[in-house]
Amino acid sequence: MKFNHQQLKGRRRMINTKEQITPGQLIFLIIQTQIGVGLLGLTARVHNVSKGDAWISVLFAGLLTQLFIVIMWSLSRRFPTHTLYDNLLTLLGRYIGKLAQLLYTGYFVTISSFIVVEFSITVQNWILIDTPRWVVMGMMLGVCLYLVRERLQTIARFFVLVFFCNIVVILIICYAYSHVNILYALPIGQSGIEKIAKGSHKAMTSFSGYEMLMVCYPFVQGGSLGKLKAAGFANMFTTILYAFAVFTSIIVFSPAEMELIPQPLLYMVKALSFSVFERPDLYFLSLWAVASASSLIGYVFMASRGLANLFQKHSDHRKAAPYTVLLVFVIGLIFQAPRTNYILGNFLSTLSYIFVIGIPLLLLLISLLFNVKESRRDMR
Repeated sequence: MKFNHQQLKGRRRMINTKEQITPGQLIFLIIQTQIGVGLLGLTARVHNVSKGDAWISVLFAGLLTQLFIVIMWSLSRRFPTHTLYDNLLTLLGRYIGKLAQLLYTGYFVTISSFIVVEFSITVQNWILIDTPRWVVMGMMLGVCLYLVRERLQTIARFFVLVFFCNIVVILIICYAYSHVNILYALPIGQSGIEKIAKGSHKAMTSFSGYEMLMVCYPFVQGGSLGKLKAAGFANMFTTILYAFAVFTSIIVFSPAEMELIPQPLLYMVKALSFSVFERPDLYFLSLWAVASASSLIGYVFMASRGLANLFQKHSDHRKAAPYTVLLVFVIGLIFQAPRTNYILGNFLSTLSYIFVIGIPLLLLLISLLFNVKESRRDMR
């Protein structure tokens, strides 16, 4: 089954040069969407299950994510001019496809709400103690809306610019190696395969964001292999950063201390002493806020594209951005209590397997079984 040549030419004309990004920019898009609010709580979540082998669980989660990326890429390369939302309509039909578009949009909106609530809770606990959460959420979403209303190329350039924050985070974490005890991480493999695997499940939520590949695939210049390499390299960087942060936290705090600390990375930075400035945790939180904002922007962008496609095919995401942000804010108000947001996080952790791997794998199988793809002539 092939697609009409004139339709595909029209589709390509709709992707103008201002929307196109390079494979290098795709790397930063995925990295900044992956690294967000989950960075601070990752160690505690995984350590509660895997104990001293938490860093191994993170590495396994990163390897599993690479497999998911290959599946997404295998689907997207069969439809080079289609986004995820286009593929849903093409392979599932008009009605089921529209329903799937609605579900994906709701999924991305809900994740955005979870991110902004987690951010507001952390900021309130550490800095703005008496400030209502809805105020913090509103300020964060205001910054997000300002950038999401721009073209994808502009968003990608911003993500390249703020990437340096990750490098500064790594340097700050490295400073903690003057107060470590490597014996805390020994013996390696002490938790067993089963607990390490369960720890990998706990870590998977923090790796979310690579879905950006399916949404941005037609806007990335170059061949399909270059796009796969870009996505794979982005996830590899995220995996190394996460594993490094988790391993460092494990060898800084004793196992007994790790059981009591909800955000080991932040407490570790707070304990550091610098002769030039005090309260390094506040500087660290400033960098983390930038990472959280970029992650939120990535998810709101994906949700906005879905919302726009629901009402008009190939519609501009910028028109839908204000409505998406409003939805995120309303849902955030509903789940702003720490307990309800924790329940929401666990629900999204399970739901992510359906949207991140289940549906893309189903679409790929349908495409292979029924030989549905763009013809070679149309891809030239």
